[in-house]
Amino acid sequence: MKRQILLSLVFAAMAMAPAKAQQWPTASREAKPGLRWWWLGSAVDTANLGWNLRQYAAHGVGAVEITPIYGVQGNAQHNIDYLSDRWMEMLRHCETLGSRLGIEIDMATGTGWPFGGPWVPLEESASKMVIENDTVDRRSYKALRRTPGVDKDGQTRFVGRYYFPIGKKSWRVISLWQRLGVMKVKRPAPGGSGWVVDHFDRTAVEHYLNHIAEAFERTHTPYPHTFFNDSYEVSEGDYTTRLFDEFRRRRGYSLEACMDKLVDGDRQVVADYRETLADLLLENFTQTWTAWAHSHGAITRNQAHGSPANLIDCYSAVDIPEIEGFGLTDFGIRGLRRDAGMTRKNDSDFSMYKWASSAAHINGKPFTSSETFTWLTEHFRTSLSQMKPDMDLMFCGGVNHMFFHGTAYSPREAAWPGWKFYASVDMSPTNTIWRDAPFFMDYITRCQSFLQWGRPDNDFLVYVPVRDLWNMQSKGKRLMQLAIHTMGRLAPDFVHAIDELDRMGYDCDYVSERYLLTTTFTGGMLQTAAGTRYKALVIPGKDNILTPAVNRHIEALRAQGAQIVVGVEAAELARAARPEELKTRLGLKMIRRANDKGHHYFIANLSSRDVDGDVRLAVPCAQALWFDPMNGRRYRADMGNGAVHVSLRSGESMILQTFTDGGTLRLDGDSSRLPDGTALASRKTLSAADKAKELRGGWTLRFTEAEPSCGKTFHLDGLQGWETLDDTTRTLRGTGVYECSVRLTKQELAASNDWIIDLGDVRESARLYVNGSFVGCAWAVPYTLQFSNKFKPGLNIIRIEVTNLPANRISQLDREGVAWRRMEDINVVDINYKKTSYANWAPMPSGLTAPVTLYQLKSSSTHQ
Repeated sequence: MKRQILLSLVFAAMAMAPAKAQQWPTASREAKPGLRWWWLGSAVDTANLGWNLRQYAAHGVGAVEITPIYGVQGNAQHNIDYLSDRWMEMLRHCETLGSRLGIEIDMATGTGWPFGGPWVPLEESASKMVIENDTVDRRSYKALRRTPGVDKDGQTRFVGRYYFPIGKKSWRVISLWQRLGVMKVKRPAPGGSGWVVDHFDRTAVEHYLNHIAEAFERTHTPYPHTFFNDSYEVSEGDYTTRLFDEFRRRRGYSLEACMDKLVDGDRQVVADYRETLADLLLENFTQTWTAWAHSHGAITRNQAHGSPANLIDCYSAVDIPEIEGFGLTDFGIRGLRRDAGMTRKNDSDFSMYKWASSAAHINGKPFTSSETFTWLTEHFRTSLSQMKPDMDLMFCGGVNHMFFHGTAYSPREAAWPGWKFYASVDMSPTNTIWRDAPFFMDYITRCQSFLQWGRPDNDFLVYVPVRDLWNMQSKGKRLMQLAIHTMGRLAPDFVHAIDELDRMGYDCDYVSERYLLTTTFTGGMLQTAAGTRYKALVIPGKDNILTPAVNRHIEALRAQGAQIVVGVEAAELARAARPEELKTRLGLKMIRRANDKGHHYFIANLSSRDVDGDVRLAVPCAQALWFDPMNGRRYRADMGNGAVHVSLRSGESMILQTFTDGGTLRLDGDSSRLPDGTALASRKTLSAADKAKELRGGWTLRFTEAEPSCGKTFHLDGLQGWETLDDTTRTLRGTGVYECSVRLTKQELAASNDWIIDLGDVRESARLYVNGSFVGCAWAVPYTLQFSNKFKPGLNIIRIEVTNLPANRISQLDREGVAWRRMEDINVVDINYKKTSYANWAPMPSGLTAPVTLYQLKSSSTHQ
């Protein structure tokens, strides 16, 4: 069964290959974005499940992950208990409808998080050590030796006393209790409340999973495509019933005999304790869970971060490793809206994203997933434009199978804003950004279709010095969880090394001891057991702790001719690989993949400056094509003297496909046509020679799809946001339609009918129509659109449909005292997890707030 599942993943990846080298790859279902789908109280019905799924399918979603959580106030009569016959019936309905709509149905392996529920008995729950540390004299010592240990209560069980002499007349006595039930499921759904399972105990995990399997077998429900596990968050679970036996078997000595050293933070004992927990989590939870899913024809998607384990090993043990973004990155992109005090700094930097993709790459797994856009900004204030740069950074970090975090099931008849999850972002049909979300979905699909095609082509394997972390001073803090919020503090030297490699123009994947020991030197390159190849191995520090077995293997690789680089010295790295000038000279972010015809790059300008220059790539390149994921167009790359011309404005991203053989692409140099007859030209960008025409006056503004409704038409001498017009528009959410006319002569159009329109400061997305013909949607900076042959001699009508954010409307509901926060448990909170009101929010700009400018390009620009 496991072989069949792995083959199906490989075949799915192979199906993404382009039919022809110069075309967009055929987008599979996996290339489309996914949604984490919260079922509040699991209070779902077939009619509204159908409405929700049809909305998702129509907007370009390829997968939903069902995660049941707490319910809605006053709606308990409609709640459905998790795994009940009725709940399983709703799941079957989704599977049937999802198959018809082309949407993959996944589910969390429980409710809320972490794994747990009412069927987890106390003796199989997560537990921790409770330690008493005393010094006693000879008489007390003898009395204690005769006194049996007694459980403190029903949850705290006596484990043992350990005696350590202090001189001749006193002893140190360490008493250990096991505190069971240290955590209950967070945000549980009806039928899901209970103890969190002991992830370190195979029997407990198997019992937990078998209870879920019983519901599928009892109701004859097909298993979902994928089972999901959220980040490990059992912050107090530092013990398991069989810890001492497992420690002795794995480490070769008694932990009980070293309890004083464990308590005092002895480096070696604590490191061995941490390694033992890592082994138990990997084997008894991650591998057990994946094997269980495979036995039922499903696969696993896992967030390993946050766990007390070697992350590469845990990510490698599942089918789809998943990383998480948490907060908004301030790139300084020109024109990108900042929202002072309403955003959360991103805790997931570039080095963090690479944990999941590294595991996928070294193991030949086709997909790397992401929990995307968790807490970018406050609720109701996040734009599509703010999402794109962080998505681009994830793409550069190796993500190619993203999931939005997320969308809440909400009945169609629920009053606006509908049912909501406590954390943003909110990618749902009741959010105004949903209107233009299909353009973002298309962007993601185009990018992921390329990023899932081919094979990884990173330069270096970087050894993960996990033993250095396990040996860190630890008195009073034995448990070490490698979380996105703490990696910068726990492993600053490692993070610095990864950042330096990126700055110097290289890319890398991480490798653990386990996978380094199966890496060979073949054909002049390092090769993992799965066949992924690298130019050299980087040991990030000069004094990293290496086991004798790892040392011997590294020396054997070196003796065979493999390049081993200690530290991140530029000269040593340059002897092994060629840096990418896209990074070093132009300051761009990128990821490179290999294919049978050459290579392909995803490139993003996440800097504050525009980039325009010629660069030599680090791989052979005879010809190249540009692919624009914003609109699906293709362009011929301008090349000269072996260099590619690159022009990207601040915030822009493109895909570059290169061809090693100059005859592969077979572009006709005179007509610039592909073999299939497609006309193709270089990509046009603005230049000083292009004529500019600013559209200042003569605008009208009316509204559609607006709440509150507004039947007025406003005549504007200059563009302005509609929040400034009157009391109705100040609180309006919806779409404003701006119109103006521009008169052009035959002579003007004879010079060129190729145009770029700069919409200025768009709040927050805009669809452009010229003479009733749709041009495109500007949803991210820079807010420019290019078009040809839309204008005619005489009067031309420009229509711009701008959709704002729902912030002004929700703020008004709070001022009016509307009780829209109806969710149980945490309800809706702010970015600091505090209860809040939005009544005092100042109106957010809405619509067009800066001049619109037309640029007439000086020469023709053909594209496809």
